[in-house]
Amino acid sequence: MVTKKIFPSAMSVRSGVDMSERMDERTMRALRNLGLSSYEARVYVTLVRSGALTASEVSSQSRIPFSRVYDVLAALERGGWITIEQGRPKRYVPKSPRETSKAAVLNAQERLTEWEQRVVDDLQPSFDDKTRISAPEVHILHGSNNVRAKLNIALGQAERHVLLSWGIVSKSDIDFISPTLLHLRDRGVKIQILASEQTLTDKVNRLILAVGEGRKRKEIYGGGAIIDDKQAVIMLTSEPAEPLAIWSSHTELVELAKIYFLYLYNSAQPLT
Repeated sequence: MVTKKIFPSAMSVRSGVDMSERMDERTMRALRNLGLSSYEARVYVTLVRSGALTASEVSSQSRIPFSRVYDVLAALERGGWITIEQGRPKRYVPKSPRETSKAAVLNAQERLTEWEQRVVDDLQPSFDDKTRISAPEVHILHGSNNVRAKLNIALGQAERHVLLSWGIVSKSDIDFISPTLLHLRDRGVKIQILASEQTLTDKVNRLILAVGEGRKRKEIYGGGAIIDDKQAVIMLTSEPAEPLAIWSSHTELVELAKIYFLYLYNSAQPLT
């Protein structure tokens, strides 16, 4: 009986080589991602596949210049990828890929955590300082004295224009605010006042015309003041005996109050 020898075809050999090369490329890329240089990755793969080797054997099999091989082996030994068997000559032994890759991941995580903290410590204070935005304030005002005091302070800071809405305003409130309005007029601040018919006595009518321009509506709920589009005092009740108001520098709230005031003002009757 004649035994027929079967040799692998050229195609099957080429296929096996291609698969091996693709596997080597993936392995080398993974090792580089774990922190090894290209030379270090090639040496480690060579040692894993060949076992313990001398420096000259490592250089020959991994195609690393002999002038570089000792530096590469020393780096792998420091990184925990290989150990050295003492002797003449020394032999270089790979550690388990499972052990070394896990250690590399842990080391990378430690470095990333350290770098993250360094970035935060060095840059976050500057970022916070440059991007800090003061939170708009909103204050609730209870009682006549508190409302008057806050309104007087806000009016005193007016530079360009003041919008006032008077729903039900007591005589004492009018007497309190009159000197401030006259002072604003003398400083050139534009004043527009919307008053309810209930509040609009002859005295109030004369005051409004003396300090600026005004209009009237039959009824106005609440009231308030808008100063330079920067501050707003908004009355939440129409009961002068127990006033409740809010003061705010919130841009959108002030703008909303202004829009509502102008809507009411523009549709009201001019004072004469």
